[in-house]
Amino acid sequence: MECLGARVPYAKWRLNAFRQLLVTSQPLTAHTVKRISTSRQNKMDESASKTSTETNDHVSIPDSIPPSQRLPQSPLIAHPRPAHDKSRKKRPSPGDASLLSKNPWAVALASPIRMCTITGARLPSELLGTWGLVREPGTDLSYMLPVGLMQDSLTSNKNQAPNASGTEQPPAPQIHPQTAATKPRIPEDGSEAPEFTPPPIRNNRPGRQLVIRMTELLPTIQAITAPLSKKGGKKPPVMRLVPFRWKHPQGPVKPSQEKDLLWLENTPDILVRSMRNDVCKKLGAILAKYKRVGTPNGVWRALDIPQYSNAALEEALGKLEPVERMGDGCVLLLGSKSATDAESAQAERSVDSVALSQTGSNVPVFDLSVLLADTDLSSLRASHAQFEHNALFFRPEEKLGVTAMIALWKMKRLLAGAEL
Repeated sequence: MECLGARVPYAKWRLNAFRQLLVTSQPLTAHTVKRISTSRQNKMDESASKTSTETNDHVSIPDSIPPSQRLPQSPLIAHPRPAHDKSRKKRPSPGDASLLSKNPWAVALASPIRMCTITGARLPSELLGTWGLVREPGTDLSYMLPVGLMQDSLTSNKNQAPNASGTEQPPAPQIHPQTAATKPRIPEDGSEAPEFTPPPIRNNRPGRQLVIRMTELLPTIQAITAPLSKKGGKKPPVMRLVPFRWKHPQGPVKPSQEKDLLWLENTPDILVRSMRNDVCKKLGAILAKYKRVGTPNGVWRALDIPQYSNAALEEALGKLEPVERMGDGCVLLLGSKSATDAESAQAERSVDSVALSQTGSNVPVFDLSVLLADTDLSSLRASHAQFEHNALFFRPEEKLGVTAMIALWKMKRLLAGAEL
């Protein structure tokens, strides 16, 4: 494209260039030249009239619709879903959250998921035990013990003031080692439970002890006690349970302290004794706060049954008046006051759950004569009048009752499948 003249204005040259580019096979007419040279107002008027004419032509001629609009459209474009109609999970109301906080099974299963150090299974933390290192007084030896169940004893030993003279040393724990072939014996009282002090090995954060999570099942603890309590070798076998984050250089456990970490041969006995003490403590707190039995919408309901059987329990529960959150409760079998009825005791152990006709669901049955020692059960009977009956229906009312029922549940899981 060449410039027609050296002195032609640029605007005029550009207009001529556009005319050459837009020219069709037909020659330009005077009418076309006139339209190009019209003013802006005339262009707008003609454009408006042309638009109205084309609109009428489109209405009259259906073939003038663009092909993109005549093709079938996708439902996602033709009928888009509004954003506010998106289905979302319903959030619990304050009333729903209050009811769930009083349900022990919901509280336990909703606890944070943690991994068991022994089995590698991921379970709610309420179903796992908290274990840590505890030091023997007067020595540098530290033992792996259930510190979650020994908080009271560890706190009392920690806060115990030393003697004024400073000459007497704290008494050494009475540890009774057993061979691997000997069956672990569950102590009836706390005389054989050793006394320990808080461990010297702690986390970098002040006031926080290093702990691990373990499944507290008595058959499992008995199975690992024999290999972990062996002596010999460069490192003690209990180091298999020590996480990598505890070891040097990331953790506070120095290589010189690894040889002082041990596993007691009577760890199953200490675990059972500690958990029984925890259950008795929480049951005693509930019995001391709610002393009345049979009150409307109360915590305790008496079940006077002639014998321990599933049919007798269902009949006794069917006579109770319906109360709020009745399905969150459980049945406590207090055992026979005399140890002569062997058949009744055997039937008592076979009952695991019983149907509740008021709610159409099952409630668990906890046999305290099996879960607790005879001395513990006798102490509860002597201290609290609620244990005069041979069976009780317990419905938790607040956090104190929820924690007590979870402790009973963990005690029952601990002894499941164990030969006592």
